[in-house]
Amino acid sequence: MSDLGKGEDQTGGKVGTPILAFSDKKPARLLANYLISASIDVHIVKGKPEAQEHRLISNSDDAGEKLHYQIVVLDSNDVPKALKIAEDFVSNPNQGKYQQAAWEVGSSFQEPKPAVKRSTKNNSGSAPWIQDLKSTPFMSLVLFICLGVFLLSYLGAFNYILQALTIRSLDELAQSNQWWRLFTPAFIHFGVIHIVFNLIWWWVLGSQLERSFGSISLAVIFAIAAISSNVAQLLVSGPNFGGLSGVVYALFGYVWWIGWLRPSWGIGLPNSLVYFLLAWLALGYLEILWVNMANEAHLFGLISGCLMALATHQLAGKKRPHS
Repeated sequence: MSDLGKGEDQTGGKVGTPILAFSDKKPARLLANYLISASIDVHIVKGKPEAQEHRLISNSDDAGEKLHYQIVVLDSNDVPKALKIAEDFVSNPNQGKYQQAAWEVGSSFQEPKPAVKRSTKNNSGSAPWIQDLKSTPFMSLVLFICLGVFLLSYLGAFNYILQALTIRSLDELAQSNQWWRLFTPAFIHFGVIHIVFNLIWWWVLGSQLERSFGSISLAVIFAIAAISSNVAQLLVSGPNFGGLSGVVYALFGYVWWIGWLRPSWGIGLPNSLVYFLLAWLALGYLEILWVNMANEAHLFGLISGCLMALATHQLAGKKRPHS
């Protein structure tokens, strides 16, 4: 990885040393996150690599494609260390340490954007969480539906909401054709802790998936997860349940398995969170918690998420689905 020249970022300010280039942004971000976790200041430059650059691509890329995302080290003193890390990444990009760093660094790393004027109506003064909601419309839609349903319940419409949204037996659904009831229990919550816990995880995991795969993909995952988890809980305990936790466990299973099966995609969870959510699932079955949990919804949500991740892995081949 020699003969590397210095180049200027498209933003027109920072100068650094490009060490590696990719045709896909995800592996570039994965390596950049790890370098940042190693206290190496880098950014990603989008554009055609310089002629003098030694160019490499990850296993998920096609050799015939042009390279567009360069890892640029800002401090020349960090280049030897960064080169060693980059060589290790290219030889084995599936190591768990890269995914761990991606989660820990998270959204704090953002590649530079071209210095173009943007409309002040869209971005000026917007808080990061507002921008996040705008960039993930389906995640935001479900979040606000849950909040709206909870607010109406708090204001006295709880019985009406139960009547309108709870699931019914499969025989009743076949007679009434009210098939929306297969997923609408996901919008019902029974307390502040219940809805806060579910919506935090829905936001964290759902926004990650929607930014990576798009709104339609997240909507499909939501629908499959809600139906499978709600039907499982219905068959075991009857219709008196609600909550988004079955879907949350599906998102957890999906992100967990995609991070395991396709670590170069830059999606995943640290082991500590995996252990916590699996332990929480197990505690529900032990019935030692202070709340009644929809255990079958959690379990079958998790199973559906893992199976959807496996299907994505098999169907994607060498390509990563794009949003």
